[in-house]
Formats: sequence, C-alpha cells, structure tokens
Amino acid sequence: MKKFLCLLGVASILLTMAIPVFAGSIPEDLLSDDNAKLYIGRVDGRTTLAESTIPYEENKVIYIDITPVYKYKGDVELGMLMQYKKNNFGSFIPEKDGEYLFGYIDENNFYIYEIASRDENSIKLVDADKYDMTKRLEDYINAGAFAMAEEERLTLGKEISFTEYLYQNPSLSSSAVEKVTFRYQDELYQVDKDKFFQIAEEIMVTGAKNTMLYETKTDSKTPMPYETVLYIELLDADDKPVYFSAVSRFGEVDTYALFMSRLMQKDYEMKPEDVQKLYTLFPTDVQKKLKTPERLPSEQPLELPVESPQNHIGVFAGIAAFVFIVAFTIGVGIRKRKQK
Repeated sequence: MKKFLCLLGVASILLTMAIPVFAGSIPEDLLSDDNAKLYIGRVDGRTTLAESTIPYEENKVIYIDITPVYKYKGDVELGMLMQYKKNNFGSFIPEKDGEYLFGYIDENNFYIYEIASRDENSIKLVDADKYDMTKRLEDYINAGAFAMAEEERLTLGKEISFTEYLYQNPSLSSSAVEKVTFRYQDELYQVDKDKFFQIAEEIMVTGAKNTMLYETKTDSKTPMPYETVLYIELLDADDKPVYFSAVSRFGEVDTYALFMSRLMQKDYEMKPEDVQKLYTLFPTDVQKKLKTPERLPSEQPLELPVESPQNHIGVFAGIAAFVFIVAFTIGVGIRKRKQK
C-alpha cells in the first residue's frame, strides 16, 4: 500500500524519464540514463595540479579516488575503490576522507555535490536553495524517483510470466482474487477467472524501458491510445481491486489504476499474439468489435478469431421463396374472383 501511494507522489517526476537530454538537465539525465550512476562516496585519495607543481593550473583536481558507501542508482559496487581522472571541480576541492554525492554519466559528465545532512530517507544538499538543478536533484532523491529508476533499470530485459508481473504489483487488499474484469473502450466485462489465470501463466512479459505508449497519433482515422488499451482488474469478494494492469494493442504493459490511466507508461511488453490470447476471453460478439492487436506498423498485423460467417444467401433465398408463395397465392385468389 505504501509503495502504491508513493507512485502518486512521484508520477510527475517519472514523466521526466522519457524526455530527451538538454542543457541544464543534469538531474534528469542522471535519472533517465541507464548507464548513469548516483551514489555517496568517500574520498580516499586525490591529486591536484598544484601538488604536481604546475602553477598555472593551481587547485585543479587531476584525479580522485572514491569508495562508494551508499548507492541510489547505477552499476556501483559498494566498498570498491574507483578512480576518476582529469575532472575539474573549479574552485571546489573535495577533502580527503570527506563524503560527497557523486553523479556520473560519462567521463565528460562527472558531478560532485556537498552534503549538508542525510539519513536513510532523505538528503539535504549544500546550495540547494541557490541552484535550481541542485534543488531538483535533492527533490528527486527524497521523492524516491531514483529508487524507482534503479528498480526499473534492474528489470530491463528480465522475463517473467504475466501472472508474476501482476502479483508483484502493489496490492490494495490481502484478500484472494474472486473476480477478473476487463475494461475496454469504457465497457466493463467479467471474464472467466480460471481461464484468465491459465492464459496469464503461459504469457511471458519482458522488462522494457519506461516510455510513453507507442500509439500517439491523433488524426481522425487513428484511435486515441487509451481507446485501444485493455485494462485488467483482479477483484476480491467485495469487488475491491487487488491487482491491476493495462495492456495496449501493441503489447505495452503497465501497472494500472483508474485514476492513473492517463499516465500509462511501458514497464514490460508482451508479444502481440499473447495480447490476442487475452482478447479471446471476451465474449465472441465483443471480440468482433475490438481493434485488432497489431505488431509495429512495419510488421504484418494479426487477426482476431471470429465466428464463422452465417449463410446469408440461404436466408435471403428462403425469404424470397416465402414472399413468392404468398404473392402467388394472393394473385391466384384475385384472378378467381375476377373470373366469377
């Protein structure tokens, strides 16, 4: 429950994870780049150009030895000494044995922040009140955005069953699932629970980078993205949601709640043919009305199973024969009356 409610607090923060890199976006770059590192480290050694007897570059650090002691995000091994070379910190020289917040994207983008105070749940950075980027970084850390970005980073490429994906999502109730409903184009349908779990166990989903839905066109011929998203709700005996998810017609999968549906982003993805398996749980007459699950536009679309077409020719022939018989009978009756 606590983790679920946290999603609300950082929903706007997570939207920044899909934006491109631009000048002045150091906190966002550290947040969105899967190769970026953000950690607290202890300075175990440093060499300045002044110490190397090069006077015209006095007080410039040419290398620094850091031992990470706390990780927020990235491929960082705690306790393992790391060395960074040729980094210019301007007039600021990190003190030996001091602990600082370090951000690393690549050798040309290495940052250091002084820490005013910190505990397990929050951090305060020096000069956060003076510099907007420092304040944004502090806010992202304290809101849990970096923890969520790290969790996402570790799931990239990981394959699990759709059932496992559903059950690792935050729960609103400890009760067992008693009902499964599908919501599609503002219509709600109850589907067979046992059949759903059988299919969900067979479907494998793969961790994907958190991005916006693929379908974003708004021309009149293209459905809006949320018109072609299947919302899945697992309910308890009191019809309260226990687990939930959303699946687009391209196989984009996301944690879902009614009040967050417009913020849907891709966490995992499934094959389009597996989306089709979920669609077969709808009543047959509903299946024929659904938007066909598709691969990306460069690939061949799939088709939903439909009922065999009725023999309309036979029906029309029967009606025509009946009309002919009635008309012939009436005509014969009129002719007999005229002859009399």
